Amino acid sequence: MIPIELEPSPSIPLHALEALQSDALLPICKACGTQYPASFDIQRNCVICEDPRQYVPATGQEWTNMAELGEGRKHVLLQDEEDGRVTMIGCEPGFAINQTPILIETAEGSYIWDCSAFISLPLIGHLSKLKKPLKGIAISHPHFFSTSLTWSRALKVPLYVCEDDKEWYQRLSDSKDDDQVIWWKDEQELGRGVKVVQCGGHFPGSSILYWDRLSEPPPPKDSLPTKPTPVSGIIFTADTLMVQPTQLSFAFIWSVPNMIPLRPHSILSIQDRLKSLSFAQATSSWPNKWIRQDAKQILEQSVITFLAAEGWRIEEGKLVELIT
Repeated sequence: MIPIELEPSPSIPLHALEALQSDALLPICKACGTQYPASFDIQRNCVICEDPRQYVPATGQEWTNMAELGEGRKHVLLQDEEDGRVTMIGCEPGFAINQTPILIETAEGSYIWDCSAFISLPLIGHLSKLKKPLKGIAISHPHFFSTSLTWSRALKVPLYVCEDDKEWYQRLSDSKDDDQVIWWKDEQELGRGVKVVQCGGHFPGSSILYWDRLSEPPPPKDSLPTKPTPVSGIIFTADTLMVQPTQLSFAFIWSVPNMIPLRPHSILSIQDRLKSLSFAQATSSWPNKWIRQDAKQILEQSVITFLAAEGWRIEEGKLVELIT
C-alpha cells in the first residue's frame, strides 16, 4: 500500500462542521467503536460488545467521544499499489477493532465501504473534493456501524445499511427526517458495476461490496496509464468472509475475537450468494488482507477445507458428516 499524507483543507462545508459539532460528545464504545445517542445510559455496557460476537473487556466498559478521539490522532490514506482507485482509510494510532474504511473511485462516482469511529477535518476536505464525487457509504455489518450516521451527515451522502441488521443500529432513536439512511435487503445497486450483496452468516445482514471493474470505461487514448489497470471483478468482504493471513484462502467466522466458527449451512449460503458474481480478487477491511488472483476458485476450495475441519463434506450438494 502507498501512504498518502492528507493536507489541511482550507475550507470545510458548513454542513460538515455542523454535523461534527452536533455529534462531538455522543458516547462511543472504546472496545468496538459504536456510537450511541445522547439518551443512552453509559452506566450500561455497550449492546454490541455484550453480544458473543464481540466482548466487553475484562477491565470493564469504557467510553469516549469524537472530540476526544481527535486529540493526537490522524488519518493515513493507503492507496493500493496495483489499483490506485482503491484506498484504505486508516488512522494512527488505531482505535477499537481498527476498522479500516475503503474508498473506491469509479468512473461514475466514489463510494466508501464500511466506517470507523474517527473522522477528521482533513479527511472531510479530501473526500469533498474527489475527482469523482462521493455518492454513498455502505456498511457490511454492525461491527462497522460505528459513527456512520455522523459520516453520512458530514459528507452529505446516503448511508446504505442492510435492514436485517436494523435492530443493532444504535442511532435510530435520534435520526432526523433529513438523514439519508437507506435500508435494503438482498442486493442494492450503488452505481454502474457497484453493488452490495447480503450474504448473512456473521450477522443476518452481513454483506459484501462487489465492484465489476470490467464495466469501467477504458482510459482515453491520449491519457493511458503507465501500468495496466485491473479489470477483474473484486469483492470487499469485511468479515462476512475473512481473507486469512496467508492471503491464499478464506475463513468463515461467527465470532472473530472469541474464535467461534460459522455454521456449515451458513458457509454454504455465502458460497451460493457469490456464485453469480465474476471476481478474481478479494480484500477484507484491514490492510494486507488481499487475494490478488483466482479469488473465486480459492473460495470454492476454502469452503471444502473449512467444512472438513468442522467434520463435514459436500456430497451431491448436501452436507455429509465425515467419519473419523
